[in-house]
Amino acid sequence: MKSSTDQRPKLPEALASPLAAHGPLTGLRVVDLTDDHPGALVTMFLADFGADVIKLVRPGGNPLEQQQAFDIWNRGKRSHETALWPAPPDATGASIAARDTDANRARELIGAADIVVESLGPGGAAVIGLDYAASATANERLIWLSITPYGPDGPLAGRPGYEGTVAAATGILTEQRSIDGAPMWNALPLAGVGTALLGILGVLSALHRREVTGRGQMVSTSMFQGSLAARSPMLVRGEGVQTWDSAGSDPQGALPNYRLYETADGKWIHIGALVPDFWNKLSIAADLFELVTDPRFETAPLYWPDEETRVAAKEIIGARIKQKPRDEWLQILRDGDVPAAPAMSAHELMDHSQVVANGLQVTAHGGIHGDMEQIAPPIRLSVSPWDLSWLMRSGKELDARPGNPGPEWLAERPGPSLGVPPAPVPEFKGPLSGVRVLDLSSYLAGPIGPAYLADFGADVIKVEPPAGEGCRMLMMLYLGGNTGKRDIALDIRAEEAKGVLERLISRSDIVLHNNRVGVAERLGIDYESMRRINPDVIYLHITGFGSEGPDASRPGFDPLAQSLTGISQAQAGPGKPPIFPKTPICDISTAMLGGAAMLLGLYHRDRTGRGQRLETSLLATGLWLKSDAFVRREGWSPPVLTNSDNSGLCATYRVYRAADRYIFIGARLAEERGAIADLLDMPELADAVEGVPGDEALAMRVAGLIREKPAAQWLSALDAAGVPAELVAEDIEEGVYGNPQAAHLKALAFPDYPGFTNLRQPGLLVDFSESPGERRNGSPALGEHTEDVLAQSGYSPDEIATLEARGVVTVFRGEDLSP
Repeated sequence: MKSSTDQRPKLPEALASPLAAHGPLTGLRVVDLTDDHPGALVTMFLADFGADVIKLVRPGGNPLEQQQAFDIWNRGKRSHETALWPAPPDATGASIAARDTDANRARELIGAADIVVESLGPGGAAVIGLDYAASATANERLIWLSITPYGPDGPLAGRPGYEGTVAAATGILTEQRSIDGAPMWNALPLAGVGTALLGILGVLSALHRREVTGRGQMVSTSMFQGSLAARSPMLVRGEGVQTWDSAGSDPQGALPNYRLYETADGKWIHIGALVPDFWNKLSIAADLFELVTDPRFETAPLYWPDEETRVAAKEIIGARIKQKPRDEWLQILRDGDVPAAPAMSAHELMDHSQVVANGLQVTAHGGIHGDMEQIAPPIRLSVSPWDLSWLMRSGKELDARPGNPGPEWLAERPGPSLGVPPAPVPEFKGPLSGVRVLDLSSYLAGPIGPAYLADFGADVIKVEPPAGEGCRMLMMLYLGGNTGKRDIALDIRAEEAKGVLERLISRSDIVLHNNRVGVAERLGIDYESMRRINPDVIYLHITGFGSEGPDASRPGFDPLAQSLTGISQAQAGPGKPPIFPKTPICDISTAMLGGAAMLLGLYHRDRTGRGQRLETSLLATGLWLKSDAFVRREGWSPPVLTNSDNSGLCATYRVYRAADRYIFIGARLAEERGAIADLLDMPELADAVEGVPGDEALAMRVAGLIREKPAAQWLSALDAAGVPAELVAEDIEEGVYGNPQAAHLKALAFPDYPGFTNLRQPGLLVDFSESPGERRNGSPALGEHTEDVLAQSGYSPDEIATLEARGVVTVFRGEDLSP
């Protein structure tokens, strides 16, 4: 179906804006009805890549968006103050009339929009006179993203959905415990990050389908589902699956080869010798040959038999690292090709050579705060690059505040739709049905992205060596990162493999890999080589530290990015040794942003017919995750994201121990703090927010009261008083697999895999009203689909047998051959 400007509903004259080409989403119109972190990240992403976002805000501003971080997360959005939200009981006739007028204005906006993003809760849009069904009747091209706390219905649907309460209910707070076993607050909002990334992937997938069919649809996800996405490979369970649960709670890291160490000058470095090759290189670079000769360590680094052995290795390495200052060690380890990174704050990275070389920082001029240096969009595109210069012109403020940018900006007109969509696909089993992805990536930071695309209908073919890719040594992670794919085991270094690879590339829409810089050129899988085979290919390269700069070719692992970009230090709090967060959020988020990059490239090709080269990195992702702290401006101070005992943020937003269980109290709004102040007869709690002097003493008084009664009694009283609170799940079994909301949302999967039984892991986490996704299979066995893929590429049975006999391919024969 051809897409043309005359099919698009007209925007009201007073709210139109002309945009030049500022990214692949140029010309799209977005109405933002969100009021917290996940929605703000979704619409920031859309605005960063060219969409025209109009954010509707309450009079006086959205109460949940008062932190300075929203100065970043709301950049690029035009703000429109509205009385749309329900009027209070004592409202005057004039205020009710204003609400009705603004409701009509909102309907007019939505009637002209391409996308609506709302986080109004189950039924919340209908309460303010808006809903998807009525809006879609007037605008059949509308894509409506709904973000709820726990989904639109189900046993938890009416529960309050703040980061802390969802993290408590889903087991995030007990995945990483303090040394005394108490739940630990996450300085990085994992549930919110996962939710935002799911929302981005869902919207972009729906945009592709709309280019094919001409119709929009409703896309739904929740913070509950986001909490699963943020941890997906770490949640895999089953008989025979080795997890990291038994590795202890050492705050600097349980594994000697993969942890933080203090240097002679009191600073910290993170060593990432995850696999045997890097373990051997560490032993050479650090002059610690006993690491490979001592019988106690003969199974290291993949298997540590007991805590005593782990402690012994930590002591050996720790004593050596303590002998030299940090920068000297970093040079030694760099020269020895050992993965390592310093533990820093995000703010310190502003002038880092890799940040500068890869353009990861931008400066906004002339905003209400003056010049502000901040994170650039985390994806680079060769043909349709983002361009934030239009946001930084004089008079065009970055900040979405009531009255900014003003009526004269709102009077401009938008640009047109850009091009012609691809030919229709006959059948949809997801919004990406008909799209083919060739996945040459490994470990986590690549494979998880195409796994989501597979869930959304794409045919993803995973290519790995005949001996299996590296992550198969860590089967929990492999099983969690490769669902829904078909697998061909192919030695791409072999001369006879070139013809196979060329056929696969020629039939693919998208190709991705995450090899170190320079490897693709040696293997003949670089962008220019692929363009000669498939001129319109969409090509994604995921790196550790960007493709430019002195560290471009350095090996990258998740904890190195977490340490380098300030996540580890933020988890600990100011003045304390950095903490190694157990969730590999940089790996997971990089892969999901990689999925978003592929979809941006696909949407651009839908509209223009052109492919392009895309890039993202662990470094870019880490800074995007820490965009609240990667800031430099006059008068700015880094946010404090945890209190002194890592239990939360302040007395009214933290973990408490009841008589029998832990609970999380999550009072963020003034009325919620007032309610708990009345309930506990402690008036000081009404003003308890992070950073207020005396908060810790106040929290100790609250803790004394909470310990007097069991958790169920407190939760009943808090619910009745209107104070958000949740029981802290003891573990993943309670928070995920035994959680009734997970079953209700059909958010779990139970795949088969040779050698394992009772496998369970997260399933579909985004819902599409018109083109629902499908989990076709779990992660494939090594070479499970080699014969099918080769046959579909034109190879005869005799040719396949010859390739197998010569070791060019591996064919699955019913028994998994991975290491």
